[in-house]
Amino acid sequence: MLVTVLMVVDFIVCVALIAAVLMQTGRGAGLSSSFGGGDGTFFGKGNDLDTILSKATIALGTAFGVITLALAKLNA
Repeated sequence: MLVTVLMVVDFIVCVALIAAVLMQTGRGAGLSSSFGGGDGTFFGKGNDLDTILSKATIALGTAFGVITLALAKLNA
């Protein structure tokens, strides 16, 4: 029963993590933006939505890892 609940929660967190990553704005053209080819937001602060999505990505990634490890421990 607990394993089934954790699997459902893990799936929901996984989908939310994918959505949070995809909703973030790009940071320019990769490494070329750090050598003068990008915009000014590389070293500056982003807008509030980017900050919220960044923190949500960290929290969801941590939750996904912890739940996945708990599922692995319960199934072993």
